[in-house]
Amino acid sequence: MKINRLKNIHVVALLSIIFVIGLYYLQTNLLEGFEDNTYDLRMKALRTSPKSRPNIVIIAIDEKTIAELGRFPFSRIHYATLLDVTTGAGARAVLFDAFFPESQTRPVDDAFAAAIKRSGRVTLACGFEFDESGNVAGLTSNIPVLQNAAERIAHINVLPESDGFIRFTKLGIVYQGKIYPSLGLAGAAELMGIKTFERDGARVLLGPRRIPTDGERRTLINYAGPPGLYERFSFTDVVKGRVPADKLKDRVLFVGATALGIYDMRITPFSNNTPGVEVNAGIADNIATGNFIRRAGPEKLIDLALIIILGVATTLMIWNLRHSVSLPLTVLLIAGQAAFAGFMFLGGRWISIVYPVLCILLTSAVTGYLRFFIVDRQAREIRSMFSSYVSKRVVDLLVKNPEMAKIGGESRELTILFADVQNYTTYSEKRSPADVVRILNDYLAAMTDIVMKYDGTLDKFLGDGILAYWNAPLLQDNHTELAVRCALEMMASIGPLQKKWLSAGDEPITWGIGLNTGEVIVGNIGAVGKKMEYTAIGDNVNLTYRIQNESRDARCAVITRSLYERVKHIVIAEPLGSFLVKGKRIPIEIFALRGLRPETPAADDVPEYRRG
Repeated sequence: MKINRLKNIHVVALLSIIFVIGLYYLQTNLLEGFEDNTYDLRMKALRTSPKSRPNIVIIAIDEKTIAELGRFPFSRIHYATLLDVTTGAGARAVLFDAFFPESQTRPVDDAFAAAIKRSGRVTLACGFEFDESGNVAGLTSNIPVLQNAAERIAHINVLPESDGFIRFTKLGIVYQGKIYPSLGLAGAAELMGIKTFERDGARVLLGPRRIPTDGERRTLINYAGPPGLYERFSFTDVVKGRVPADKLKDRVLFVGATALGIYDMRITPFSNNTPGVEVNAGIADNIATGNFIRRAGPEKLIDLALIIILGVATTLMIWNLRHSVSLPLTVLLIAGQAAFAGFMFLGGRWISIVYPVLCILLTSAVTGYLRFFIVDRQAREIRSMFSSYVSKRVVDLLVKNPEMAKIGGESRELTILFADVQNYTTYSEKRSPADVVRILNDYLAAMTDIVMKYDGTLDKFLGDGILAYWNAPLLQDNHTELAVRCALEMMASIGPLQKKWLSAGDEPITWGIGLNTGEVIVGNIGAVGKKMEYTAIGDNVNLTYRIQNESRDARCAVITRSLYERVKHIVIAEPLGSFLVKGKRIPIEIFALRGLRPETPAADDVPEYRRG
């Protein structure tokens, strides 16, 4: 039975875990959407005190700029002025989150190109178009005079996920044999003083910095905080000299739109209106500081380990513990997984929350279902079978350890007790059936309580007789002692019960008890599917019936020698001689059970059980 239970545990855990691992590798849109939402939640919940980055500055084309310089796009001569001002202030680099695909006028374009060349530290942007398969379909860049003047060209494609959120950036895009870095990667190169980057398979290297990427050279954006984290100056204030030069010196400047009317707003975990230029500045910040969020090989191995460990742990908890205990533990397990994922996130690792939690929920549901139909049903069957035979304490023990009750018939040594009302036939003939039943019920109820008190198994009522035994269905090392203690208390209860009946105007009854120890057949006996009961049969049971008659003259319980030999160190007993009982060729020696020896210790509250 226990082996079968373990097999069930293994099967449930294995199938549930394999299913969740399959979903993990399949990466369905539904589950990945939930996981992405946990990424956003962790990003907001764990970024409590963002720090400003003094070496990154946003030059914002804001509402103030549009009000002073005219509607956007304004004349490129202002860009040329911006470059001359920032170059004079000693800016380290200027990166435009904008491109210029059409000519304005030849003099203006030439003036802008000359300013770019004078600066020698300008990165212009370009943008790619993609087809439905995600392949590059076209490039929109700058007019040649500007393109040739710039130090570097970088793409500004920061593509949203299916829900519109920006979580990844593609560090490099290959087009017609040339690699275009992202504006964020170009900004990081300027911050680190490195001119070029390298590819190592799907990985990207920027000097000593190895940037974690996926198979498409995408890296996660580790947002440092909400919009406004980086120092920001209005484009028009810089052009008109209202920004001190020391605020620009040795800074990497990102030039881009922040005005809502220009529609360069992105959805990020912190805001639905994050300027695209600030997203690119944040990417550069991530790369330059090495402040990455990783979700690659090691993180995936941790995910798989958590799915397996939590799945097995949940299965074992649900299978072996009560629901009142396993349910709070399951909730704690989920909370612990979320806390662990949050802790790892602070260290730059994106550990899955959805898939391990899904494994916990799935294994708990499936295991709970199986337990209800296997273990709980088995428990109900055991309770139904034994609740009328033995005490609640014994039933609870059987439910927890069903293997301790061998349900099939077997030969076992039992101590058997048979109690019978004396002169019952004569007594019942003189009274109405209602009176007889009332008195009999009083007697049977009192005797049953005493049998249960000493954890005996109440086999059946035989009219006015009671058959009980010890050492089945559970093995009891002290079954002989429990039986004699029970018999003595049953005999001692005669006086109080008779007083009760006399006070009610009823004629009292009395009873005798016989006890015997010996081998019997015990187990489920009957017709399968018709009528079954757990009982004991055999010669020693019959012998107990016979010797009970001798208790009438002895006025106390009588026991056989086989039982006396096992309890003589604790009982006071008088030999009554040998009697030839019906069905026996050899006389049976019996003893009158008078009581317990004075030095006998009190009975233990909990009987001794052992596994068969």
